[in-house]
Amino acid sequence: MKTFDPGAFNFVRLRDFEFPGAVAAYEYASHALVDGRADFLRINAYLSRDGDFVTIWRGLLEPLFAESRLGVVEVPDGFDFRERYTEELFRGWIDTAEAARHVIKALRLDGTPPHILRTRDDGKLRCDLAG
Repeated sequence: MKTFDPGAFNFVRLRDFEFPGAVAAYEYASHALVDGRADFLRINAYLSRDGDFVTIWRGLLEPLFAESRLGVVEVPDGFDFRERYTEELFRGWIDTAEAARHVIKALRLDGTPPHILRTRDDGKLRCDLAG
């Protein structure tokens, strides 16, 4: 059986970002903006892989980094970027291309373009469709 390769399923490995412990990070290539560079303000589908253990989520790559890159932005008290902009879609073992095909097909990642968080001129948070 063929082993799981995220690149064969439209995921691009991020060249300049890994999670602690050398855990590989990938972004779903849903737009021309996805070029292998981490954009901490982009909301998209992401995948992390540590051996055969895989997590797939829709949202920000790393919410803590997004907050710091936005600078001074007005958000409501108690606003949590992780809670607001992260939806875990899958967490488990994927060791073969066949298993990946079933999981990724079930997630229906196609058809959802990325969005970008920005700070508006008046200092409030804004979320735009990537363009």
